[in-house]
Amino acid sequence: MDYLLGDLRRTHYSKDVNPDISGEEVLIMGWVHEIRDLGGIIFVIIRDRDGLVQITAPSKKVDASILDDLRALRKESVVAIKGTVQDAGKAPNGVEIIPAEVIILNPAKQPLPMDPTEKVKAEIDTRLNSRFLDLRKANVSSIFKIKANMFKTVRDYFYEQGMIEINTPKLVASATEGGTELFPITYFEKEAFLGQSPQLYK
Repeated sequence: MDYLLGDLRRTHYSKDVNPDISGEEVLIMGWVHEIRDLGGIIFVIIRDRDGLVQITAPSKKVDASILDDLRALRKESVVAIKGTVQDAGKAPNGVEIIPAEVIILNPAKQPLPMDPTEKVKAEIDTRLNSRFLDLRKANVSSIFKIKANMFKTVRDYFYEQGMIEINTPKLVASATEGGTELFPITYFEKEAFLGQSPQLYK
């Protein structure tokens, strides 16, 4: 699936980077998950919505400027990396990418308020205050994926039964039911209320 960001075009998600495309040039985008600088070789793990992909930069094969760019990366920065896929048995999906270009789309401030890799556990207050990082954790994001699949299954079933999905108003001008508490809000400088029940529209 191609994805455009300015002049950049994502060619693959992590799940699509596999031995079947060994030798091809790809451009991936994602968050910096891990960095390991061993001197003569640098490993960077990139995470996107579908999983992980390994970037491998041997000093003998990669330009010095690329090595400098990789060393400048910080965890959770958003990057785009272009390179060539090659087989690597121990890497995620059995392949790695030899980088030819590294673009930092959004550098992450350091230190991070929490560790999305969960090597260091965070208290619930920290997680809630840094929800944008918490949602990057696989066990948290998987909840939304499961719910999305459940909703799709239910919708598909009802569509097959000839049903029509509707969305009723969430803001109303006055009370629609007696005996329930109203929640007033200001809507375009006028008073409105949160809808109490969708049954009037059924």
